[in-house]
Amino acid sequence: MKTATAKLPPIPPIGARLRADDPAFHAFRASAVGGSLSVVEVAGAIRAGTWPRVIFAALIAIVASAVLPLAFTIGWCVFMIAWELAIRLWLEEHLFLPAAERSQTSGFRVLAAIHFVGASAYTIFPAVAWSSDTALGMVLAAAWFCSSANHAFVYFSSERWLLMSSIVPLGVCAVLAPLFTQGVSVPAAAGIIVLASLVIAAGLFGYDRRVLLSVLAKHIAARVAAEQANAAKSQFLATMSHELRTPLNAVIGYAELIEEEAGGAQKDIAEDARKIRSSARQLLSVIDVILDLSKLETGATVLELDRVDVTAVIANLRAAAAPLAAANANTITFEEVAPLGEAEIDPVRLHQCLMQLISNATKFTRNGHIRVLASRADLQGRTKLIFEVTDTGIGISPEQQARIFEPFTQVQGDADRSYEGAGLGLTLVQRLARLMGGDVSCQSELGKGSTFILTLDAGPV
Repeated sequence: MKTATAKLPPIPPIGARLRADDPAFHAFRASAVGGSLSVVEVAGAIRAGTWPRVIFAALIAIVASAVLPLAFTIGWCVFMIAWELAIRLWLEEHLFLPAAERSQTSGFRVLAAIHFVGASAYTIFPAVAWSSDTALGMVLAAAWFCSSANHAFVYFSSERWLLMSSIVPLGVCAVLAPLFTQGVSVPAAAGIIVLASLVIAAGLFGYDRRVLLSVLAKHIAARVAAEQANAAKSQFLATMSHELRTPLNAVIGYAELIEEEAGGAQKDIAEDARKIRSSARQLLSVIDVILDLSKLETGATVLELDRVDVTAVIANLRAAAAPLAAANANTITFEEVAPLGEAEIDPVRLHQCLMQLISNATKFTRNGHIRVLASRADLQGRTKLIFEVTDTGIGISPEQQARIFEPFTQVQGDADRSYEGAGLGLTLVQRLARLMGGDVSCQSELGKGSTFILTLDAGPV
């Protein structure tokens, strides 16, 4: 009773490369760690090596014409090209694919038989070259053995019988060619040892390749798993951030109501409500940063570009930054080096980045001064907005400057927790800046303050 099987996909065309996103590539790589390829994937991998085989056969035939009859080299080369580009393809289409549709085992058997015929035809050349009994002929035969064995272990080693179909003809030729040329003699034995050693060396190369592919596959699998875990983490943080914001907004709202109702009559209760509201807002700001970072990591952040007056954005920033500066008895000034004009930017994200930099500056500066310097420049046909936020605070050591843009890293982090914050603000600024075609950098000296330079792309000149 004939069993119905699914229609097999077409074999990739000759010369098609195995791409990183190709299932055949993943299966081929998986074979290095004990996996297996489907018969069609094996055929596709072999076809990928067609042109290297054809080109090498043509080149070595040209060189061999110096010691071998020209008619032989031309005839053999023409036959091998016809085999690779026409005969083998016809056999695969009419014999291999029907067998592969019946079962994987049948497909591998027919494919091995086809390539046994081809491998046997290929060994005609080294046999004739060796029998020429010339130094060049023997060198060409040895070169052919080495390259053919290497090629077999690279393209045919995914299936045992397929590999044997290519290696057995080489092994037989390695024994018979010296015997037919020199008879049973010491030179013949030496020739057999040399040719067999080349095949064994290629086998060792194939084994080393498998080990290397195994290591690479494990590293790639680990990286993919880490990326998936990171994506899952980002998705979880985004979901939890939304879940936390709703009750926190309710806490803030109720705290404001209690603060208003308590008024002057119940100052203690009003003060407690104010502290609750302040702490809740602080926690909400951290959650907002986590949510924004999660969106950036998952690629969900979309810029809303608009043609806006940059000076108006700075004016809004000045009003919002004043209370932050006053909290630690700081003063803050805003300066425009030249008219900023209009720019095609996301004003909300620009405001967010600058507020984060100013918030950091005011947090690490007491009884000092913060200066925000804004300028505009044309670089390589693009308009750039440049903002420098300078403070007179505690400064940052060179060691800390190297890692302050990493998540959860804070100036005077580890042991000293005298400054609040989760260490996510600068990470957010950097990722938003790069999303907007710019970047952020830091210049600082410990004890003498810091300058953060934010550069953003504002469209073509």
